[in-house]
Amino acid sequence: MMGAFAAMRRRFLAASVGLLCCTTPLGAQELPEYQIKAAFLYNFIAFTEWPALLGNSIQLCVYGTNPFGEHLNKLQGKGVAQRSLTVRHTGSANELQNCQIVFVTREVISNLSRVIDQLGEKPALLVAEFPGATRQGAMLNFVVEEGRVQFEVNVRTAEAKGLSFSSKMLRLAKEVYR
Repeated sequence: MMGAFAAMRRRFLAASVGLLCCTTPLGAQELPEYQIKAAFLYNFIAFTEWPALLGNSIQLCVYGTNPFGEHLNKLQGKGVAQRSLTVRHTGSANELQNCQIVFVTREVISNLSRVIDQLGEKPALLVAEFPGATRQGAMLNFVVEEGRVQFEVNVRTAEAKGLSFSSKMLRLAKEVYR
């Protein structure tokens, strides 16, 4: 059973990284942390059930200094969940109202409650990378343990905003809070 889980996780990551036009074959060398996180973000969007009223595009906003370099920008304009993906970076929580997915960087995690207030009741996927963020209102949170990028999911918070996650994604999560 554990072998099947590991194989599914590898396929999930391999497909994601392939979308980023990676020139280094998997296994040839260690992938940078934020290249992997960018691939996961793309899949988070794909494996999230979005409300029909969302429209034709999804705006992914990085709040705080961009830790992704060019990795996330490679997703600009790609199709995901029958929508076109737009990537935007901002240093202000006041500029998050039009975002459908918000990645809160470590440096601004102290503003998480402000980000939650700015997003209000709209169906916006909130992703962080700080211990305990899923218990503070983030729906997804990256965790790096022993050099491996993993993620936690807060299902209750997502459902309160009208979002739900694929069971495939939930099976890959390190921890699921309900």
